[in-house]
Amino acid sequence: MGRFEKHETYRCAFMDPYESLTRALAGIGLTGQLQNPDQLIISCQEGPVWPERGNSFWVSHKQGVWYLGTWLPVCYKLPTDKDIVDLCAACMSFGTSAMYRVPPEIIERFALQELG
Repeated sequence: MGRFEKHETYRCAFMDPYESLTRALAGIGLTGQLQNPDQLIISCQEGPVWPERGNSFWVSHKQGVWYLGTWLPVCYKLPTDKDIVDLCAACMSFGTSAMYRVPPEIIERFALQELG
């Protein structure tokens, strides 16, 4: 079971998935900032997120499925049996600037499906 599934608020069906994810990310030292109603920016930065100030990417939640987007942009679908917090942590461990593509080893580990 991943960190997000263990997170207490994740179990509440009425809680906004972005609020739950933001709380879980804070627990591992990451920030989630809602950019749009369906776009959460993930980074280690406080305040505005800038590409040259550290790694960042975004996630969206649609009909029970998480999607990760990069700044190229490239969008990936996360299988429902994989953990979004674990994916965010893995992606944040790569690079020191904005993420433009998810590294192949992360794509393989999380069975991400690149959307075209």
